[in-house]
Amino acid sequence: KENCYLVNYMPSGEQALIDPGDDPDFIIQAVLNGGAELRHILLTHAHHDHVGAVAAICRRFNLPCDVHKGDARLLRHAPMYAWRFAGKQIEPPGPFRIYEGQPTFQLGQQRIEVIHTPGHTSGSVCYYFGDFVLTGDTLLCEHVGRTDLPGANADQLAASVSQLVKYLPGDTVVLPGHGYSWTISEAGAWWQAVAASPPQYNQFGI
Repeated sequence: KENCYLVNYMPSGEQALIDPGDDPDFIIQAVLNGGAELRHILLTHAHHDHVGAVAAICRRFNLPCDVHKGDARLLRHAPMYAWRFAGKQIEPPGPFRIYEGQPTFQLGQQRIEVIHTPGHTSGSVCYYFGDFVLTGDTLLCEHVGRTDLPGANADQLAASVSQLVKYLPGDTVVLPGHGYSWTISEAGAWWQAVAASPPQYNQFGI
């Protein structure tokens, strides 16, 4: 029930993979079928349902994954949380590289801007490609991420969502970590109505 994304930059034949949560064989085959070189494995945050396939994919393509410093500890503990919340065993995700702040990744000539959006976790980020933004569990269609989990903060999350809907162009497509896509303009109108008490997404306990 988690959305994994594979972005193919056609001019250079390079790919970025975001949040490989499960079924590594399926994801690996999708990467290979894309006929492009996998350059980045990016995590919006380190909850187990977003990182369950990381180890196998990193191993297959000899690449580390990238995660914000605020979620490094959570990433190391992902197998424990996977067992606690889902009764599932996952490999420890890695190898991984830690970044701070809001760096920029490159996919051919396409800039991938990191927007730090703490709240669902302290290291939650969104990846902005210009026409679309991958928001993980910060902003979902008519929901926000849970704030009753370790490292979560409801006030931070509200500030992060407000930042997104205020500063990103209205026609930006929002691709969330769960559920359906929508646009920043749609999200902004919704946020105005619910910001005081937004509904939180809760699927399979995470």
